[in-house]
Amino acid sequence: MKRDHFDRPQDLTATQPISHDVLKEKYLKPGESGLEDLYRRVARALASVEPEAERAKHEALFLENLHAGAIGAGRIMSAAGTSIQATLINCFVQ
Repeated sequence: MKRDHFDRPQDLTATQPISHDVLKEKYLKPGESGLEDLYRRVARALASVEPEAERAKHEALFLENLHAGAIGAGRIMSAAGTSIQATLINCFVQ
């Protein structure tokens, strides 16, 4: 299996078949086929609040962070960059 520059399997979902099932069921949206699509959607969404001239830089930084092993909260990974109208905060008090 190919390894990334952090010496991890390139496709982490390939290590356990159930991982890809959970990824598809909970996080991937129509048109997405794997982690890279998910990471790009989330990075783009998180960077979208930055000034337009800085968005590409911040998107690249968020993407690099995800590739390095950072994992956003479930709501962020599921809803960021979609039309889902929900809070991205995993824990909140009403």
